[in-house]
Amino acid sequence: MTLPSAARTVVIGGGVIGCSIAYHLAREGRKDIVVLERSKLTSGTTWHAAGLVRRLRPSATLTKLINYSIDLYGELERETGQATGWTQTGSLTLATNQDRLTNIKRQVSLGRAFGLEAEVVNAARAKELWPLIETDDVIGAVWSPADGRVNPSDVALALSKGARARGVRIFEDTAVTGLQKKRGRISGVEIGEHVIEADEVVIACGLWSREVAAMAGAHMPLYACEHFYILTKPLAEVQALGKGAHLPTLNDQDAFLYARDDVEGLLVGCFEPHAKGISTRDLPADFSFDLLDEDWDHFMPMMENALRRIPALERAEVRMLLNGPESFTLDSQFMLGESPEVPGLFLMGGMNSTGIALAGGAGKAMAEWIIAGEPTMELNEADIRRFSPEMNVLGALEARIPEVLGRHYDNPYPGRAMETARCQRRSPIHAGLVAAGAQFESRGGWERAVHFGGEAAHLPLSFGVPAWRAQVGTEVEACRNGAAILDQSAFGKIMVQGPDACAFLNHLCAAQMDIPEGRIAYTQILNARGGVESDLTVQRHGPETYLLIVGAGEVVRDLKRMRETRGDFRVAFTDVTSGYAILGFAGAKVRDVLQATSNTPLPDLKRFHFAPVEIGLARGWAGRLSFTGEEGFELYIPADMAMTAYEALLAAGASHAGLYASGSLRIESGFRAFGHELTPGTTPHEAGLGAFCAMCTGFVGEEALRDHTPARRIVSLLFDDPDAIPIHDEPVYFGGEVVGQITSAAWSYRFGRSVALAMVNAPFDQLAANQVVAGFDVEIACTRYSARAALKPAKEAFQ
Repeated sequence: MTLPSAARTVVIGGGVIGCSIAYHLAREGRKDIVVLERSKLTSGTTWHAAGLVRRLRPSATLTKLINYSIDLYGELERETGQATGWTQTGSLTLATNQDRLTNIKRQVSLGRAFGLEAEVVNAARAKELWPLIETDDVIGAVWSPADGRVNPSDVALALSKGARARGVRIFEDTAVTGLQKKRGRISGVEIGEHVIEADEVVIACGLWSREVAAMAGAHMPLYACEHFYILTKPLAEVQALGKGAHLPTLNDQDAFLYARDDVEGLLVGCFEPHAKGISTRDLPADFSFDLLDEDWDHFMPMMENALRRIPALERAEVRMLLNGPESFTLDSQFMLGESPEVPGLFLMGGMNSTGIALAGGAGKAMAEWIIAGEPTMELNEADIRRFSPEMNVLGALEARIPEVLGRHYDNPYPGRAMETARCQRRSPIHAGLVAAGAQFESRGGWERAVHFGGEAAHLPLSFGVPAWRAQVGTEVEACRNGAAILDQSAFGKIMVQGPDACAFLNHLCAAQMDIPEGRIAYTQILNARGGVESDLTVQRHGPETYLLIVGAGEVVRDLKRMRETRGDFRVAFTDVTSGYAILGFAGAKVRDVLQATSNTPLPDLKRFHFAPVEIGLARGWAGRLSFTGEEGFELYIPADMAMTAYEALLAAGASHAGLYASGSLRIESGFRAFGHELTPGTTPHEAGLGAFCAMCTGFVGEEALRDHTPARRIVSLLFDDPDAIPIHDEPVYFGGEVVGQITSAAWSYRFGRSVALAMVNAPFDQLAANQVVAGFDVEIACTRYSARAALKPAKEAFQ
């Protein structure tokens, strides 16, 4: 075949991900698709992947994507005649301590929300399922009979065969050397002197994706690590299983190991705690179907763990120690979506060693996004817009990514935080928070104070009663009855200016933006389906000037949405996040304390109004609103004066509170949060925010809401048993049936038990009458806990 001079869509990368995207685009009816592979199909990461496919995952999104993948891999052979190697062997996940058992039981509960079959078993049953293992230290396990394995190269070849049958043209030995843009949008792909003009370009080329994206000025923060597994020669114990028989996939996460049988021998791999990063600069230019050097010194601690778990390995002859590079991301979740910087350029990668399991579902999700112009399912945790350009710093990637691989099997405790690449972005008052004993977590590159008890009140981490409960209780009390500073400087700030600023924002936002100067509007930005893309407040500073205050992780997605929506509006918008600090100030004494910092009378502000204030030697403005639901202000201060304002507040009697305290109060108050109650698949009506939609301004999504009758709603839940400690995503039952999931949860100091927000689809008749409805149950780690529900905020409904 001759390279074309133009194509509708060009996919760069011929691994399982690129082949899946091309296959699903073609299956959805997209024509004129070209796939370019620098070497041969599957020659990068795909060919040496272990091919394990496990259904139970820690989130609803991952579970849905993998379930689709498994169904697809079973169908592909029938469709294409190309085997995928799909074999349903089941999987066995061991626990050697109570926290691990709790974690895997939590995954069983989540799986039940999707009808997945899984069973908690004892050590004796685990030994029956995997006769080669030592179980003296095993306290429990989870048996998932529907899991299995595939041959990764065969999956990619089946996808490519299915794509070709639908007209996709695939070119091997075709290295991309550059990307072209016209008026900021992707326009073509360079292969040496040849150019393929394209409407869309998809980058899915594994560890090389970051460098290829950079050719167009796009950011794709991923990095590679060395990944190890051994293959043994045939073992008598495996041969004794009989021809065609297989062991389940074994997961021994406390020992950092996974294992399966392989050609009458064993494959044993690891996610070792001290991983080794590798730059693509250190790989040969023609790296293809290649491996890195064996490193037995590095692998030996994991080998010792394997010998303890599988004693038969002592008699095994090792065929090879396979060391292949794989790419990972800063937060251990893969990334996909349209580049925020370059329209028409779509990016998918950083699969974090789950690429084979995710390839089918994620490829379908990406294809649908390309065709529809926006996601068609909940993808927030994988959405590339969660990464700002500031996070694509090579030094941060080199430091963080080995830790990401090394903590792949960590228990996902509340309060767990990465240790590397810290302090990338700091609040203007960060030094003061450090001095006050703040315990920080890194969120989106920002250091965020979660509480003020330091490490002594943070460790040990637990799925049970956390070490910080008493400390956070003190901070909650300060937010109610004192004057507590909550550092919100990580919130995004976007200045919108121009003659059409009001009209533009009325088109962008669901609430009425034609408000008086000095007023604040609470609103959402919606997509065409009426789903929530962002949750924000908007301040009007002048006839043509507004300031948007958005969530810390929403700046990139909001700016992208604004660029797409601007059209002919005479308006400019600027990210001014780093220019201002925001200090939340909550509690019954905030007015007195704030007045004590200044000789200028404090303005008598009504709710959702703002006005200039002087705080010590600083000048800024105060808004009468609070993210906690308690009495309070938000104080907006230029970054260079933030510390002097902070010091003045402390001198006048203010104290501190962190994110855990504000989270508890937020949930009690029924306030929705983006990424939890509010997502691109959730409408304002479902979230109980329909009253904030103007329904007369022609905003994006208005038509979708006009005749929208929600089939589900966000409710407040109060647990009956103080021992119930939900975290997120737990399934909610009513009448013995799954009716929804927890979206946010926290300990309520008001009620002395857990409180939560949940999206449920029953029983509306009772809830709509503003009743408190009993009969709900929430499953936490395979144990059901009763709860009551109401549409009203918990602090109002359950008094």
